[in-house]
Amino acid sequence: MDVAAVKAALTTFARSHKLAFGHLAGRQSQILELGAFVGTVQHFTAAGFSLAFHSTAGGPFRLKTGTRGHPSDYSRVVCSRGELLYELHSNVSARGAHDGGVYCVDVGIVRPGAIPLSKPNGKWVAIDNVQLVSFVEVKRLVIYPMLLAQFLGIVHEIRPEFLRTPAPVGFGRDDVLPPALAALGGYSANSSEIVAGFWGRGYAFIVAPLFDFRLARCRRSPGESPFYAPDEDST
Repeated sequence: MDVAAVKAALTTFARSHKLAFGHLAGRQSQILELGAFVGTVQHFTAAGFSLAFHSTAGGPFRLKTGTRGHPSDYSRVVCSRGELLYELHSNVSARGAHDGGVYCVDVGIVRPGAIPLSKPNGKWVAIDNVQLVSFVEVKRLVIYPMLLAQFLGIVHEIRPEFLRTPAPVGFGRDDVLPPALAALGGYSANSSEIVAGFWGRGYAFIVAPLFDFRLARCRRSPGESPFYAPDEDST
């Protein structure tokens, strides 16, 4: 990972929104998760959504970097455009679409109010599946065939409608971000051919390779989404 480029992009973002991040000196995995969250925010900005940042107790913008802890202790971003309203959270646990299984995604795009503002009685488990609109998974890996198969399985378990035709409406470059895999590496072996096959089957999720470079590009062009290169339609 080009740590310097990612940190520079995050610093530019923080200054433009008058935020203070608490993870820029942390582990690379934390920096990467923060980068994925910022990239998701940038997508919504590029799609014309207004943003409202909510920190905990007036402190720095604090992301949840693991499965433990109650999400009300961490920051969120509210995205609005007309009648559309969504919240962005980090490390969101959600129920599966087919059973009671619980899955934790790196960035969750959720319906407003899905995650309480204060701790309820009892242990926090997960939001209901219908409250998870979309999500982002980020990996410090080259995009190889089994990683694609794993991500395809995640989509199948929690947002299977993105594997059907017709694809859900209201998602895309100029709308809500569909499920996305953000990876630091490029494509290995025949992975690009596999991804092309996904689009041929009508799958409506995103694969975004070289994500650190994409974040750096958005530092120079803040009106772009890092999940879509200028010449891309699907990937």
